[in-house]
Parts: sequence; structure tokens; C-alpha cells
Amino acid sequence: MGAKASQEKGNAMSELASAINAMFVLFIITIVGFVATKCGVLDKTSQERLTKMVFNISLPATLLASVTDLDASSLASQVPLAVGLSVLQFFLLLGIGALSCLILRVPSEQRIPYLFMSICTNTGFIGLPVATSIYGSQAAILSAIFIAIIGFLMYLIGIPMIARGSDTSSTAPAWRQAINPPSIASLIALAIFFTGFQLPAPIASAASMIGSSTAPVAMMIIGIILANAPLRDVVSELRLYPFILIRQLIAPAIVYFVLRLFISDELMLGVFTVMLAMPTGSMASSFMAMFDWDTTLPAAGTILATVASFPIIPALLWVMSL
Repeated sequence: MGAKASQEKGNAMSELASAINAMFVLFIITIVGFVATKCGVLDKTSQERLTKMVFNISLPATLLASVTDLDASSLASQVPLAVGLSVLQFFLLLGIGALSCLILRVPSEQRIPYLFMSICTNTGFIGLPVATSIYGSQAAILSAIFIAIIGFLMYLIGIPMIARGSDTSSTAPAWRQAINPPSIASLIALAIFFTGFQLPAPIASAASMIGSSTAPVAMMIIGIILANAPLRDVVSELRLYPFILIRQLIAPAIVYFVLRLFISDELMLGVFTVMLAMPTGSMASSFMAMFDWDTTLPAAGTILATVASFPIIPALLWVMSL
């Protein structure tokens, strides 16, 4: 039995290496966007147009495509727990961000960016492949629930938060600011998942094809932002380093051991912890740019957090095995 367990762990780490390789691919795409901007192929206008395209078209398509072929009945007993943990995870991320601001004495003008970096995580682009590589195909269904619900809460609470904090903030109420293509797509995705409704094949294929552009385009946007920002600003925000360590390793490890006292489902708990440990999403800068925030901080946070994920995810898995 011991030899079998060791073999299973070895297989999981091998599959994890493949997922980390995919993260390096995203980083390379960011470099492509950076170089293209330095060479004059892309510019600030490209950034604005690509941001609108991702926000209004490809990201909603990603959300719809993520649940197109999933069957809720196969994990019926786990769905209510997954929904509850998804909601819990969002507010944990918000709380971890707030606690990090307090511990690190983040200046008042940077608190909203740090809070947004905490809740706008890369559950879709990185979390889904990492979770499935470790826990198998069943994790895809649970991951889709986390992605859809956390995404909707981020649009419902996170987008109005940065909108109100912006100098160009709209006076529209929060509920109206939360009604946007991604939030609507999140609701539709949840309805599709729970009702078992199947999109017509051409629509599902189109959503999948359009959605596949979200990750590379979003990472290229990061490259454009970085190319227009002094490199010193990317690496010199010293608070990002302890922030990343707290949010992606220390806090998830603590939460895992606390929840392990109450939840016996290892698959559910594993997916929850992996999702909680995901780095700042590539869309954080894009969203903040839409409300005229300085995007240097979230862009740097995305790159540094993604790079840090390479050693942090295996370290977290090792801690979870203790």
C-alpha cells in the first residue's frame, strides 16, 4: 500500500510539472507582448482595444465554454459543498487581502489595488489545469463551480470596488456596475451547469474557440503595460513579495489545516486549496485600466505572483501532505 501511495504521489508531481510548464508558456506570451510593444507593433491604443475585447467578448465566452460539457449529476452530492466553499473562498481572499494590507502597512492609495489583486485570481487560466493535473478529471467539474461563482462575486463586488475608488468613478449604484458581460455570462454558466441545459453545438464550439483567446490576449496586455512602465517599478514594489508569500502559501496552508478538521472529502479540499493559492489574474491590470487606475502595481503583481507560483504550488502540496 505504501509503494502504491508513493507511486500516486510521484504521478501527481509529474502531472504538476506539466501544469507549471503551461504557466511558463503564459509568461512567454507576456514577453511577446512586451517585445511587440517595444518594437512598435502594439501600443497603448492596442491595450485599450484588447482590454475591451477581452472584457466584453472573450472572457464571457470562456465562462460559458467552461461548463458546456459538464454533468452536475456525476458529483451531485458534492455540488452544494462546492458552492458553499466557493462563496467562502471569495470572502477569504478578500479577508486575506485586507489582513495583508494591515500587516504590511500598505499606503491608503494602494489598498484597493492590493485588495483587488487578492480577489482577482487566475483560477481559470492556471487553476483549472493545475487542479485537473493533480486530482484528475473530476476536479474539472468542481473547478468550474469555483471559477463561475468566484468570478461572479468578483464582478459583483470587486468591479464596483475599483469603480468607486477611481477618480473617474461612475455615480451608478453598485448593482448596476455589476451588470456587465462577464457577470451575465457567469450567471448563464451557472444555470447551464445546474440545469444540465446544452448549448447548440455551433454556439458551444464558437464560445470555446473565442474563449481560447482570453489567456494569450490577456497576457499580451500585461506585456504592453509592462513595456510602458519602468522596469524598476515592476520589481521595486517590495510589499509585493511578502504579500505573495502570505496570500499564496501561508494563508492557504493555514486554511487547509483548519478546514481539514471539518471536511473529509480530500478531492474537494484539495481543489479548494489549489484554487485559493492561485496567483493574481492577468485581467487585474486590464480591469483597473478600465477605471483609469495606475496599472503598474497590478501588472507587476501578476508577473511576480505567476513566477512565484512555480515554487509555491509544489511547496504547498508538500505541506498539505504532512
